[in-house]
Amino acid sequence: MSQRIVDFIAQLQPLYTYQHADGYECALSLIDGSLIMPLDESHAEQEEGWVAVFWQGDSRRRSEVPGVHLASQAVLRYVELRGIGHEPVELGIERVRLAERFRHSTGMSLYLEPALV
Repeated sequence: MSQRIVDFIAQLQPLYTYQHADGYECALSLIDGSLIMPLDESHAEQEEGWVAVFWQGDSRRRSEVPGVHLASQAVLRYVELRGIGHEPVELGIERVRLAERFRHSTGMSLYLEPALV
């Protein structure tokens, strides 16, 4: 589950890209260099999609967070960047499209406010 979340985030280019690290396919923020790595949840009763974030790529500054929270913020920033010069309705449509793609890829829902249309 967490690998699918990381893959989704890494596709939000030009904000993120793929980066191979420690045997994992990760997402690298091109804004601040933070590295998002999937966590192995095979030991858990139910996978919840947690990811590790190495802030500014620093292995000493590591947090584990629900991947859906990070993906929600990434989508909002991505739509904001891509939406420059577009109407609010178009931005809402893009948010919905990305939320559906996330749901299809992961089976989880993003935390987004309803679009103002």
